[in-house]
Amino acid sequence: MARKETIVTLQDRDRELSFKIREMPATRLESWIIRALLLIAGSGKGVPEGTDIRAAGYFLAEKGLAALGSLDFDQARPLLDDLLGCCSLVIDKLEKRLTPEIADDHIEDVRTIFALRLEALKLNLGFLGPEAGRLSGFPVKPGTEAR
Repeated sequence: MARKETIVTLQDRDRELSFKIREMPATRLESWIIRALLLIAGSGKGVPEGTDIRAAGYFLAEKGLAALGSLDFDQARPLLDDLLGCCSLVIDKLEKRLTPEIADDHIEDVRTIFALRLEALKLNLGFLGPEAGRLSGFPVKPGTEAR
């Protein structure tokens, strides 16, 4: 069985870039969720009660990226880089898996990076169903205006 994938096209300043976003393997996603919750809990930002994976997923969908954004960057960076690592730049049907260095070579608009991490989180929290799209507290996608 293949992991879920999606293709997104984002406006990166004056050009469109296409990206393939691939779901993390189950054990890596479990580790990511636990690490994120432990970091957020250690910061005093609150976490869901109990051990239900759906509760953890909903918490991360609603508050996770905003909470990670308020942490010490050096602590949050591995989690943010893991989300970026779910993304590949697609150029002429060839895929380049994104690392911060590859992103710097091809992406000009910082909002593109934010949007990619958001889309990766949505895909990885897809086990929640359509509710995974309710992410809040995150910058708008490139090419859109804040309301």
